[in-house]
Order: sequence, then C-alpha cells, then structure tokens
Amino acid sequence: MSEERLSRRKFLKRSGLIAAGVGIAACGGLGYAATVQPQIQFPEDQLGGDQMNSQNVLIAYASKAGSTAEAAEKMGGILAQRGFTVDVMPVNKVQDLNAYNQVILGSAIRMGSVLPEMSKFIEANAAALTAKPYHFFVLCLTMFEDTPENLEKTKAFLDPIRALAAPSSEGLFAGTMNRKKLSLLDRLIANMVKAPEGDYRDWTAIETWTQALPLA
Repeated sequence: MSEERLSRRKFLKRSGLIAAGVGIAACGGLGYAATVQPQIQFPEDQLGGDQMNSQNVLIAYASKAGSTAEAAEKMGGILAQRGFTVDVMPVNKVQDLNAYNQVILGSAIRMGSVLPEMSKFIEANAAALTAKPYHFFVLCLTMFEDTPENLEKTKAFLDPIRALAAPSSEGLFAGTMNRKKLSLLDRLIANMVKAPEGDYRDWTAIETWTQALPLA
C-alpha cells in the first residue's frame, strides 16, 4: 500500500475519531458541560498617551484561551512606549472605529480558521477597515515548528480575511496549548489530533513586528 494511501487512511481515521468524540460529548450525556470553558480574564485597557503624538491606536483581539489576548497586551505596551494612545480590548467590545487612526486586529486560529467573532467583525466593518491603515496578526499552533510548510499553511488560514478586507501587514506567530484552559470538548479534540502542549510564542518576533509597524 502506498505512503499516500496510508496517509489518507490515517487522516480519515483521525477525522472519524474527532467526529465520534464530538458526538459522544454532545449527545452522550455530557451535553452543555462538555463545552464549558474555565473562566479566563480578557484584558480591556487604555495604555500610553502623549500630547506630542495624536495617533490613537486600537488593538482588538479574539482569543480562545488567553494567549492572543496576552500578545495584544504586549503590543499595546510597546506602542504606548512609542507615545501612542492605545486601546486594547476584545473585538466584541469595539464600538466605533472612527475614533482610531490605526487599527490592529488579532485572532487565535482554531480548526484552521480565525475565531468567528473576528470574522464577523471584519465582515461588518470591511469598508471602515479598508479606509484606514489596518494590520492583522494571528497566533497559531501550526507555527510551533517554524518551517516553510507551516508558514504557508498559516498564511492560507488568512485567505478569508484578505477576501473581506486585506490588511496592510500581517504577523504570523506561534501560539500555545494549555489544556487546563480548554473545555472538555476542546481537550478531547486536542488530544485526538495530538496537539503539542506548551507555550511556543516568540516574544522577540512579536516585539519586532510591532516595532516595525508603520504607525507614525
């Protein structure tokens, strides 16, 4: 049997196990409890502020287990040191994009897609986003090994975002896997796909990208 056929069989087997696991969790007595996630605090802050710099920057994020939120906070601190006034908040808390000169959006990647709340936000605000400089970053566990193949996979995850409103620049960063912060259902899926446990964020890369953003 060819290697290609073996790989296909392995993929189908894994997909079937995931589907079975989801079915068991949803219908086999676990129900709602399987989807309950441990409580996570998502930051909402205003940072910096300099009368010499009138640029207001929004960093809005969609985070599943907190790692993308922490990256957004880190970026906000970096830009505050550059003299910008920076609002950092969950994307579902954003009220008015007109209050900002620059916009940075970031999302975790789950099952090959940005989180639904981020996709909905970009779709609803595509015209406003394309009218001003906006930048997009993701944290993705696919990037835990920095290879050309994984980079191309991660880039492809952003295709639906580009189709809605193409960002001026993109930051692609490795994410984290902390099963303690996941719901029972998400832990089941993570175990079935053998997602590697650990924090793979490269804070130097995140800082370098943030410092290089043409916001002035």
